[in-house]
Amino acid sequence: MPSHPTSQLGLFDTAAPERADVETEPRASTGARSRLPVREEALPLAADLARRLSSILGVPVHLRLTDNRATLVSFRRGEEGLRLRVHHLFLGAPDAVVQAMAAYAGRADAQAGEVLESYAHAHSERVRRERRPGKPLRTRGRCFDLQAIFARINASWFDGRVQVDVGWARKPAGTKRRSIHVGGYDARLREIRIHPALDRPHVPAFVVDYLVFHAMLHADLDDGTSNEGRCAPEHTPAFREREALFPLREAAQRWLGDNHASLLRGR
Repeated sequence: MPSHPTSQLGLFDTAAPERADVETEPRASTGARSRLPVREEALPLAADLARRLSSILGVPVHLRLTDNRATLVSFRRGEEGLRLRVHHLFLGAPDAVVQAMAAYAGRADAQAGEVLESYAHAHSERVRRERRPGKPLRTRGRCFDLQAIFARINASWFDGRVQVDVGWARKPAGTKRRSIHVGGYDARLREIRIHPALDRPHVPAFVVDYLVFHAMLHADLDDGTSNEGRCAPEHTPAFREREALFPLREAAQRWLGDNHASLLRGR
C-alpha cells in the first residue's frame, strides 16, 4: 500500500457554549463513572476494534487509543498497513460506526466523517473537559520560548505527531521544598509543563530541550488509558531506548542533579 500523509477528523476543537453546571475540575469522589476506561477494560475493546477494522479494510490495523480533545480520529496509511489513532469514546461502538470509521480511513469518505462526528457528539461526556477558563499556559518565558522548542523537537523527533499543549508551570507558593518537579506531562489535560526555575540565563538550552523531549516522549507513548496527572513514575524499556537517542541526555541529567539546590531556591 503506498504511503500517504496523516489525515485526521477534528472534533470539539471550538469552544462549547458555557453551561453553569459544567465542572472545570473532576471531583475527588462522587461515584460517577471515570472519564477514562481502566486499562483492563480498554485493551480488549481496542484489540476488538482493530480486528473489526482490519477485517473490513483487508489490511493490518495498528490502533492507538487517545484522549485528544481536538482530534478524535487520525490515520496514516503505509506499507505496513493502517496506523490509526482513535479517541477512547469509540470503544465498543456499534457496527454502523465501525463501518463509517473504516470508510473514513479507507477512502476519506465525507459522509462517514459525519457519522463519526455525530457519534462523538452524542458521547461527548467521555471527552475530557477543557482547561479552566482564564488560565492559559504561558509559553514564552524571559529566556526560553517553550512553544518554539516544542515545535522544533516535534518536527525533528516525532514527525509532528505529538499534539499537546506546552507552557511554563505556575510558580508554587513560597514554602520551603525539599524536591522540585522540573517538568512533566499531564495525561489528563494533555499538557507539558516546565518549572519556571528553568527559565533563567544560566540554564543551558540543552537542559530545557531535554525536559521538553522527555515529556513529549511520555505523551507519544501515552495510550490514552492513564488517569495519572503527571509523567508515569516508571519508564518502560521502549521509553528508555528512545530517550537514550537524545543528544546530551546524560549531560542534562548531570546538570539537573548538580544544580538541584539552586533550582529549589529559584536562582
